Amino acid sequence: MDDHSQSITALKSAFIRSQVRHLSTPLEASTPWREFATRVGNEGGGVGSHLSDKVIEHIVSKVNEKIKHHNRMLYSQQSQRHVAEQIETLYWNILSTERQRAEEQERENELEPDAVVIRAETDLTDTNAIEDLLPEQYDELFLRPDQQREDETVDQDTIYTDLRAELLELSHERDALREKAARYRHLRKMLAPLEEPQTNVQPNLVTRDGELAKELDRMRILLARVTGRIGEMKNISGTRVEETQSENTSRLISGQTDRQKLAMVMDMDMT
Repeated sequence: MDDHSQSITALKSAFIRSQVRHLSTPLEASTPWREFATRVGNEGGGVGSHLSDKVIEHIVSKVNEKIKHHNRMLYSQQSQRHVAEQIETLYWNILSTERQRAEEQERENELEPDAVVIRAETDLTDTNAIEDLLPEQYDELFLRPDQQREDETVDQDTIYTDLRAELLELSHERDALREKAARYRHLRKMLAPLEEPQTNVQPNLVTRDGELAKELDRMRILLARVTGRIGEMKNISGTRVEETQSENTSRLISGQTDRQKLAMVMDMDMT
């Protein structure tokens, strides 16, 4: 049967079957591999280091069985048919999209060379979209490809120019108002803590019987306690130092002669 008379599904199914047959071809140990295995076995020495042909055939047979089972599970006839149908579907979808684009291009080419076409999906509320509209020097204006001039006396290019300029000006004014509103929203967000002065402002003011005044009183009391505690710790440390010095002096005096003891006492009185 000629390939041109077959469907895409049939052609792709035949191709997939041929590839599956290649993958399912039984493996065989090549002669160089057998020679290498024999040489390694002889060089290694020892009992059981040589791979016999029977062992090699057994291993290759097990591998072929695994490959056959794997291909049977993954590449069944139903799976091959499903893949081929998906390929055909994708192919026709691509052709349909290209045909639609070609038809749209052909309809646009049928318009006059200087025609202005505004697509239906154009967002005329976007400043960038308005600025991207074709300039004003075109002679014809068609809002749709199938629309034709109805009144030859109407100067549509002038109307288009005026409307485009007005629309662009309004769009710029709207953008400026949006920026201004954004600044106002930001300022309002910054001033939000001042909206409830009794809750957010008053507690932070130093007033009689206020929250901040009470907190300062508690800090003064705490500071006094800490100062007293530190003074007590200094007195205890000074007493311990004096006791340590006295013990050290006694130890020094006990180990010296009478003349050395008298000289040390005289030095201490002078200091």
